[in-house]
Amino acid sequence: MIQFFNCFEVPAGQEDEFFRLWTEVNHYMVTKPGYVSHQLHRSVDADARYRFLNHGVWRSAEHWRAAHDQGFRALVSRPEWAAFTSTPGLYDVVHEGSVDPVPALG
Repeated sequence: MIQFFNCFEVPAGQEDEFFRLWTEVNHYMVTKPGYVSHQLHRSVDADARYRFLNHGVWRSAEHWRAAHDQGFRALVSRPEWAAFTSTPGLYDVVHEGSVDPVPALG
């Protein structure tokens, strides 16, 4: 599995437009071979440089690359995306940890 992270700069007041555009691209990407899952995170800090972080999991870097085809490029090259810059990258997991679930208070 390969981890994909994409940090988005979203100007204040344009969150809804960003989410609408991101949703269109996401609907396209989830149909691609090798797609596993995704999460879109929003910063709790309104002043954060990167207001949104997309985390996707793909079966391989090759699947991820193949998914970024002509259809993808047509979606993200639309003028509406100009306001939203991003910093994407592929990553391998090098360490993972977790804790036991917290027991319910009775």
